[in-house]
Amino acid sequence: MKLHLLTAVTRPGNLAVIADSIAAASFPEWEVAWHLRFDPNRTDIGGQRLKNQMLDGIEDGWCWILDDDTTMHPHLLRKLTEVLTWEPTALALVVSQDRQDGRHLTAAEGNVRVGEIDAGQAIMRRDLIGDHRLPLDYEGDGHWLCELLPGKDGIVYLDETLSLHNALA
Repeated sequence: MKLHLLTAVTRPGNLAVIADSIAAASFPEWEVAWHLRFDPNRTDIGGQRLKNQMLDGIEDGWCWILDDDTTMHPHLLRKLTEVLTWEPTALALVVSQDRQDGRHLTAAEGNVRVGEIDAGQAIMRRDLIGDHRLPLDYEGDGHWLCELLPGKDGIVYLDETLSLHNALA
């Protein structure tokens, strides 16, 4: 299985730490492709345009937005594999997220609302995403997920913290 990690980079100094976290999370069933687009002048709000460019170049597999201040949880791929074992037709896995400010975003369909969900919580099959792209605004992640997830069969909500928001400076 293939997982595409999409990172819009404004803080290249974090890439080595993120790369180490990706290596630590490796799991035999998964081939991981890390897609990077650089925005050193921070001209792109939230990296949305860059994330969309990366999505345009991906045709298959699973996609996860891994921001450049976030590390990959060491159990993420193991947990995704477990979910796909008992739910092989899953289209997305939505996990809980802890934020540096102490907030906890719980993975639940009722929490798929702007301001209550982050793109880093959703690992989605590319065919679920289709032609949907992130709106070019700061809340683009939430608007995008509100289009893609609610009310659809095949979305698995796992209340386990496997996403760490703003884990790096």
